[in-house]
Parts: sequence; structure tokens; C-alpha cells
Amino acid sequence: MDKEQGSQGNSRGTIDPIGPRELRIMNSRARELLLRYWDFPIFASLLRSRRLSLENAIVLDVGCGSGYTTLLISETFSPRRLDAFDVVPGQVELARSRGIDANIFVADIVDPRLPEHSYDAVFICGVLHHCPEWRTGLSRVAHLLRDGGVLLIEEPGSRHIKLETVLMGRPPADGAWTGLEPFRDEVASAGLSIVEERPIYFGLFGSFLCVKAAEARERDHIVARHLLRTPAGDVVTGQEVPA
Repeated sequence: MDKEQGSQGNSRGTIDPIGPRELRIMNSRARELLLRYWDFPIFASLLRSRRLSLENAIVLDVGCGSGYTTLLISETFSPRRLDAFDVVPGQVELARSRGIDANIFVADIVDPRLPEHSYDAVFICGVLHHCPEWRTGLSRVAHLLRDGGVLLIEEPGSRHIKLETVLMGRPPADGAWTGLEPFRDEVASAGLSIVEERPIYFGLFGSFLCVKAAEARERDHIVARHLLRTPAGDVVTGQEVPA
């Protein structure tokens, strides 16, 4: 999909799902530093622990905002192709202005209008908890992944939601997102398996590595795609990796 096609992806006319105060925080230098030196090192560690590589993969950044996460994906993981979208046109313009080698466009997570089974990996950094229809959004993302593809996602737990509600004067997603327990339950319904979970920001958030259509022979084993294996791992297609 080219940029012109992608820019038409948000047909629902969705308005900015976050307020101006939180938008300033999300676009702040402090947030960028946290992403670079905290969030993304954890993502990289999750992948290394499973001997997974995104080099030469087709990757999607969902809810890319101003494009800093897209930049970090490009720098850290060197994908063959990188797509990114956000529901807010102004944020997409900021992301495009960074000059990243990526296809960046306007779209909505609940109706992204992208081909199913077309991505090896998807990143979601604190997006679902802003979406009243987050269950639908998670299901749509799962359908975008190829079998064996990976979802790297971080979202807040209930303690952060309470704090955010006080600071912002309203609950995110109109109160639809209540914490990580409903998310964990919904992952399986979307055809995903949580391979590993780590606390982040002193337990206020959770960082997850999930796999699409994991073929479990035992509860502690998964089968991941050969194309996501690191070459140094000498892992053949279908080899089991401890979960």
C-alpha cells in the first residue's frame, strides 16, 4: 500500500482519541528518552531471548504517533519493509517529517484496511488503552499477522489507569480499558499466545511478546516462523523453542 492509499484508511472520521495535555506528553523529549532507553531495549531483549530477529522482516507500527517509535523500529531492528499508521492526521504529518524509510499513513486500528496475513511483526506502544473498541482492534491486528508472526506490545495496568484518570480528568477509552487481566484473556480469543511478559515502569505497564497461531505441543513450547530466526541460531523450520 502506498502513502496515498494509506492516507484514506481512516474512513470512520475518528477524532483525536487523546487530549492535548497527553499529546504533549507523548510527543515530549522525556517520552522519547524513555522509549529509546527503556521500552525498546526490553522489546529487543524479548526477541533475543527467543532467538528471533526482525532483520529482513515486514513490520507494522500501529499508532505510530509522531513517528519516534517508527524511527526506533527502523534503527533497532532493520526490517526489510516498515509500515506505520496513526488515527490522528497531524501526528502522521509529524512522523513523515522525520524522513524515516517507511510507509506512514492515516488509519484506524479497528479498521486498518490492510491485507490480512501480511506482516511478520507488529508493534503497539501504549495504543490499545486509548481505544474504546480495543478488543476489535486487537483482533484486527492479529489478522494482519502471518502465522507465526510476533506482536510486541506494551500497555498499562489498572494502577496506571487510575493515575491517568486523575491526571487527565477522564478515563482513557471512556473506561473501556481497565487493566491487563482483560487483555491477557482477549489475547487467546484473537488467536495469539503470550510467550513472555515483563513488567515495565515499576509494574505500571506490561511489555509482552506474543506469537500468532503458536502450535503448542506442550505448554512450555512454541513453534515460530523460520524467517524470524536469527541466522546464528542454526534453527531449522519447525524447531521447538522453550517458551
